[in-house]
Amino acid sequence: MTPPPLDFRKPPPGDLERQAGGWFALAARKAAAIWPKVLSYPAAFKPGPVEAVPAAVLRALPDDTLAVPVGPPAAADGLMLLAVRRPLLLALLAGLLGETPAALPDDRDPTDLEASLVGYLVRALALDPLERGWPAAEPLRLTAGAPGTPRAAWAGPPADMILRATWTVSAPYGDHPLELYLSKAGRWARLAQPAAAPPTPEPADRERIEALVREMAVDLAVVLGEAVLTMAEVAALKTGDVLVLRQKVSDPLAGLVAGERKFRVWPGAVGGKAAVQIHAPNDD
Repeated sequence: MTPPPLDFRKPPPGDLERQAGGWFALAARKAAAIWPKVLSYPAAFKPGPVEAVPAAVLRALPDDTLAVPVGPPAAADGLMLLAVRRPLLLALLAGLLGETPAALPDDRDPTDLEASLVGYLVRALALDPLERGWPAAEPLRLTAGAPGTPRAAWAGPPADMILRATWTVSAPYGDHPLELYLSKAGRWARLAQPAAAPPTPEPADRERIEALVREMAVDLAVVLGEAVLTMAEVAALKTGDVLVLRQKVSDPLAGLVAGERKFRVWPGAVGGKAAVQIHAPNDD
């Protein structure tokens, strides 16, 4: 079988693309719990492929596309753009206001009320799920800027390679794409870096941990024996009945720690209290 030729204009996904895809998949699961609380109609958020594309693709987006700059407070951490067609944005805003459109609205500029709600909508439907799904130990804090044209929102050179994640919003008015663009720098680039191995405890730390573990309290339970009864027999039990256990009086009992058999013990008494004597570790 002859492998297909490699298209160098569209390189295969690397570690960064795969890690970003996992992040977006987890964010979609987080969104499933958030979206029903925000929109008045059922809607699903489905992550699609993540691929490397030249930044020049932003210039080819439809004229009715709005780009919302998203990113950490520090510019060095990298830039993200949320690109949404204006009719889809209007439909999402309608759901925020309690309406359920059967079809996408005609393209128009948002009203003053709708424009004032864009930040809240982006926060609830995108930023919160992305923050909750962030896979790194260091927490992610995102902020959204004012919507604008994609060309004006992205200041980098058009030849730069960036990441494009294509999502799908499924709602009563159909399935429609939503795109997220990320620079391959700053915090986003660190997604592809392997996690640092946890530091090896110093000898002094190890001694303190071992001392703490030695002082931890654990429960030791002793099983007198077991018997198998039918439900009818259990229901018929009354005071004075004698149950024969599957435990010979000539055999030691089982001593359990955390539900596991650890010792074999002999029962007895010390003063007025029941006691056991360790016979041997359990070798089963």
